[in-house]
Amino acid sequence: MTADKNVARPHFRLLSPAILAALLVVGGCASTHAIAPKETLPTAASVAKRLDLRPTPAASLPSPRWWTRYGDSQLTHWIDLGLADSPDLHMAQARLAQARAEIASANAASRPTLAVDGNSIAQRFSSTGIFPPPFGGMIHTVNTLGLDSAWDFDFSGHIADQVDAARWRAQAQAARRDLARAQLAAGIAHAYFTLAREQAARRILLETEQARRYTLRLVKLRLRAGLDTQVQRHLATVPVPVIREEIAQADERIALARHALAVLAGQAPQAADHVEAHLPAGPALNPPAALPFDLLSRRPDIAAAQARARAALRDVDAARAAFYPDVSLSAMVGINSMTTQSFLEYASRIWQVGPAIHLPIFEGGALRANLRASSADADAAIDDYNATVLGAAREVADTLTSIGSVRQQREQQAQATKNARAAYELARIRFRAGLGDRLAVLSAQEAVLRQRSAALDLRSRAAALDVTLALALGGGY
Repeated sequence: MTADKNVARPHFRLLSPAILAALLVVGGCASTHAIAPKETLPTAASVAKRLDLRPTPAASLPSPRWWTRYGDSQLTHWIDLGLADSPDLHMAQARLAQARAEIASANAASRPTLAVDGNSIAQRFSSTGIFPPPFGGMIHTVNTLGLDSAWDFDFSGHIADQVDAARWRAQAQAARRDLARAQLAAGIAHAYFTLAREQAARRILLETEQARRYTLRLVKLRLRAGLDTQVQRHLATVPVPVIREEIAQADERIALARHALAVLAGQAPQAADHVEAHLPAGPALNPPAALPFDLLSRRPDIAAAQARARAALRDVDAARAAFYPDVSLSAMVGINSMTTQSFLEYASRIWQVGPAIHLPIFEGGALRANLRASSADADAAIDDYNATVLGAAREVADTLTSIGSVRQQREQQAQATKNARAAYELARIRFRAGLGDRLAVLSAQEAVLRQRSAALDLRSRAAALDVTLALALGGGY
């Protein structure tokens, strides 16, 4: 035992300085050649200045459950149902779990490993080989049982960079899950308000059909009395089947809207067959006067793009770290014997311990190619972040512009409806006074119905824009 120590120690002492000297001599053989990303990830302050983002009151930003501000329990029920049962959200959650598992996988590379290895190998030596008889021609069995351990010290930092990159990718995946949640809630709200619009439009069509049928009956009576001709009768007949066709089309749109609502909520298409939807009385948000500064922190797609860019930059660091020496320590202790009788004897013990050093010198350009690829991926990720920020700013700006336009249109349309109602009331007064006929009243009534339909369209668009604004401002992220 003493002899073994005397042999091993001087050899190890002589080898260590030689290895260290070799590291110093050839440590710079593999070079990055100034390979690095060309783009720089902008700071929040620089983006805010470039886009002229401004502080915004909290009332203008969506809360995590912004749809409850409408006060519609039925809408809230369908959105909550979708958030609980949507396959899309379940997939996003599964991808997030996978990304978090990859953090643990990357982190495991920096920790010591321990394993038990064992084998029992029978071998026959050739009678005509390098071992002459009596060893040649004999069968020997070698039994080995050992405990192996290894530890990468990560002097280059490549494992730490990979762990950080995995963490950023998990953050990006978490933001994607929240984006899917926000998009689902907005999609269900859009489907619900679309259904409400189609149902309200159908009610107006039914009133229009009733007015046209009454007009047709009146024209027929006037024809019998000799007050109208066949021309007037045919002209009064044409609108009736037209309105019936429009009602049939409305029935189809209502059925399709119900299917969309149910499926978005993760239910069977017929689950919403009896839903009677309602348009909101007012908006859930007070539109901000300018692009909000919170846009950068409250949009999950921006958060995801930023996290992807940071992950790509850490991948560049990991690729650059691969150019530097990597030192690990390995050790093994066990027993080895050619007979089962001596397998557990003290004399059968074996062990080994020592450092392992990896120093890249020439790898056919693989390291530089990998660094170029990582740098290009980082440039693409940063460009994607910049494009996402610009796209988000445009979405908010476009939505605010449309909201302002619809508000003005509704003001004008309200005046048009008021004038149509006034004309209708005047026609009724003249009819009761014997100064006008029933056809003038019916014509004025249809004008009111047309204005009500126009008002419904604008009210429906205002509701849709309100939902779009909630999503554009982050959907409560």
